[in-house]
Amino acid sequence: IAATIWLPRSSLAPQQEELRRLGSLVTGCLALVILGFLLLIPRQPPDNPITAIEEALKAGEFVPYYQPILDIRTGKLRGAEVLARWRKPDGSVLLPANFIPLAESTGIMRDLTRTLMRQAVKELGRMLAQRPHLRIGFNIVPQHFANEEIIDDINYIFRNSPLRLSQIVLELTERQPIESLEETQRVIAALQQMGVHIAIDDVGAGHNGLSYILKLGVDVIKIDKMFVDSLGVDGSSSAIVRTLIDLAQSLRMDIVAEGVETFEQVEQLRNLGIRAAQGHVFAPPLPGSLFLQLVEAIDPRPQAAGAAPAKELSAGSLRCSA
Repeated sequence: IAATIWLPRSSLAPQQEELRRLGSLVTGCLALVILGFLLLIPRQPPDNPITAIEEALKAGEFVPYYQPILDIRTGKLRGAEVLARWRKPDGSVLLPANFIPLAESTGIMRDLTRTLMRQAVKELGRMLAQRPHLRIGFNIVPQHFANEEIIDDINYIFRNSPLRLSQIVLELTERQPIESLEETQRVIAALQQMGVHIAIDDVGAGHNGLSYILKLGVDVIKIDKMFVDSLGVDGSSSAIVRTLIDLAQSLRMDIVAEGVETFEQVEQLRNLGIRAAQGHVFAPPLPGSLFLQLVEAIDPRPQAAGAAPAKELSAGSLRCSA
């Protein structure tokens, strides 16, 4: 049913004018209410990434992940490198590229390193005590060697732990230049006297160059992924790797290849004489629980009487955030 009502336009004019006035009044009042509400809201300062990292440290959001290092001739486990992950309250995990450069440019890196060391002792201490041949590596920056603070940290965190100091490797990254060579040499010598091993990380891709390897007297050199990726493709990269191997052998240093991603690279490294390597071809960085399962699968220890059998490690259980 439809109904149509016809009215003369002249009879609607007064009502239309009243509606326009009422609409303007309502709109003006609404605008004033919104403006007042905005003025009452406290202004938030812009997000400060340094403050965010400091608050995350206090909240315990930084956790260690462990990337296995294997002997590529025997398949035996040699240890692991500790890599930081930022596990946010919503469950997301941030990779180091999102926060490490900022932490390295400030004093936050020292606190972050201490946090990772304490958690690694808590998670892996008992397992490493049963396997003294395994080593655990922590990334440090040149500012760690500006004074003896790193020596105090090692003594405080590890002296009364299940780990031997000889199982600790401090990996000095080359992303930043060394400011005081003399002080760095002195601190490194003191750490080595305690039994701690010193490695140069990202060799060939950083600021310091091969001369620093000779001057610092380190125990391990780690070949940067850039050279591993170029093996078999760039002849100069292969030549550099051979030079590093000769240098390591003559100075009785260990050498580790980083970022190995294919079995072809494993074969090339083996042919060049390198024994130790790490990379996704073996395993991504693993949270503590999965790394412990991997260790038990590769290097099992006899079960104590009455102990529950170790959980079998399946391929699917290794799926985690890399």
